[in-house]
Amino acid sequence: MRCIFCKGDSSGSVSQEHIIPQSMGNTDHVLQRGAVCDACNQYFSSKVEGPLLDSGLFRHIRARMDIPSKRGRVPTWDTTDGVETPNYRLMGRFLGKVGLEAFVLKVLAVDGWNDEVVQQNGFDDLRRFSRFNEGADWPFTTRTLHPVNAIFSDRGRDEHLLNEFDILMTDRSEVYSVVSLFGVELVINLGGRTLDGFREWSAANDFASPLYAGKNA
Repeated sequence: MRCIFCKGDSSGSVSQEHIIPQSMGNTDHVLQRGAVCDACNQYFSSKVEGPLLDSGLFRHIRARMDIPSKRGRVPTWDTTDGVETPNYRLMGRFLGKVGLEAFVLKVLAVDGWNDEVVQQNGFDDLRRFSRFNEGADWPFTTRTLHPVNAIFSDRGRDEHLLNEFDILMTDRSEVYSVVSLFGVELVINLGGRTLDGFREWSAANDFASPLYAGKNA
C-alpha cells in the first residue's frame, strides 16, 4: 500500500482518513487504513482542516447546528467572533484533499486501484498543491444549493443535510469533485486549474448541480 498523496509506503499506517472531517458531520465516509499515510493524515488535520474549522464561518455553523468534533466538543461562537470565510488558498487545498479522496472511494472495489491512483501523474499537481502547498491557487466554483438549516425527509425521517459529494466525468474526459458543505456546492477539477469543462457541462444541463442531475436525478 502506498499513500495517495506522498506516494510513500503506507502499509504500516494505522489512521483512518475521513474524507470530510467528523467535525463537519461526516461519520460514514472513511478510507481504509493506508490509503492516506499517518504523516499525511496528521498534516491535513493540523495544517488544513484545523485552520479551516477554526475560521469564524465554520465555527458559527457548527455551533449553530450543534455539530461536535471527534472529541465530542461543540465549538463556541458569539457575534464578536464574526463569520470570516476561510482563506481562498486554504479552501482550495482542502477541496483538493477531499476531491482526491472522494475519487479513491469510488474506485476501491477495482483490483489494483492503489497502483493506478498513485501512478496517475495527472493528479500530481493537485497532490503537490494540497499536501505540500506548492504552485498557484487552485480555482473552484461556489454557489448555494439550499439553506444551511434546511430539513430534508428520507425514509420518513426529517434531518439536516450537512455534507455530500460525488465525482463528475465530463465529455472532455475531465474529472471534477463536487462537494456540498452545509448547502454550498464547491467544484474543482482534479486534473488541472481550469473549470471550462464544468461550465460547459453545467450549461448543457440547465445549471443543475451534478449532485442532483444525471445518474443522481
